Amino acid sequence: MRYNRTASEKGSARFRRSLYIVEDMAPGDVLTSDNLRSIRPGFGLAPKHYEELLGQKVVRAVARGTPASWDLVG
Repeated sequence: MRYNRTASEKGSARFRRSLYIVEDMAPGDVLTSDNLRSIRPGFGLAPKHYEELLGQKVVRAVARGTPASWDLVG
């Protein structure tokens, strides 16, 4: 069983959905359904992590349009 993307999947990754921050956020702001969305391109975390991220606080300032990543929350 493979868990990494194959070479053929890597090219199509940009067409998949992923999680993005859609509002400017300051350190300590909480991720909510208003500021976290599943959109294209697929450069952020997978949408399966949406519920896991809701309620988490961001650890640094985040600009609108930033792909979600684990290093943004703490």
